[in-house]
Amino acid sequence: MGQEKTAETVWVPGHAGWQGQKGSTTGLVVLGVVLTAAVVFYAVTLLADPAPAMKLLGSGVVLAVGVAAWLLTAHLRIERVRVVRVAVDGSTVVFGGAAEVVWPLRAFVAAGALLLAGWAWSIFTVPAERMTILTLLGVPVIGLILLTVGVRSWFRPLDGHRLTLRRDGVELRIPRNRVNAAWDEISAASLEGDRVVVRTTTTRPSSWATRDLASDPVILAELVSFYGKRPAARAEIGAGTLARLRSGDF
Repeated sequence: MGQEKTAETVWVPGHAGWQGQKGSTTGLVVLGVVLTAAVVFYAVTLLADPAPAMKLLGSGVVLAVGVAAWLLTAHLRIERVRVVRVAVDGSTVVFGGAAEVVWPLRAFVAAGALLLAGWAWSIFTVPAERMTILTLLGVPVIGLILLTVGVRSWFRPLDGHRLTLRRDGVELRIPRNRVNAAWDEISAASLEGDRVVVRTTTTRPSSWATRDLASDPVILAELVSFYGKRPAARAEIGAGTLARLRSGDF
């Protein structure tokens, strides 16, 4: 199903919705600022080095920081509070991931490749005494991670993150965390910390992070619980779900 073409954005009335990340984020902000400053300083030292290989490596670091900032900004700009992004296809309702983060993820290919190219060139052209432990050991690891993430995002379907409601059950498709259960097997769905946990009577709990999907996580948990507790309402799943979301009657 071409979910990225048919998804609708719906504002849900009558619900408190997600209140954002729990607890203070001051520590994370401070840590992020310190780490960013350290990485930028490292990039500047590389760019100031007379060796072209080191300058290329510094350019890779700058690009990686820029792509990471792009990814973070894309996530922050997605409005989720009391908002769901839903695609209806007959008797199937799909809540997908954030399409806005696809291109930042794909851009990690360029960042990772530039880091690895600069690192390989430096190994053969720069004297060993000018190569720090971070450059020798840390850069290739980070470059490989970025390259892997980027390549996977190119080949993974855009709907690789999704929650699907059908009249016969629920399917959660998140990498390394999936569930496909009948409604009678669903015992509860709720926000616990910063993850939505779906509990079933037959398998271990499955969950997704609040930012894995592009919809309000609390609204989704309440909707799953609504259909789980009301068998008679499941016949409406499809266009009826869209109407229920617009009315907030669940």
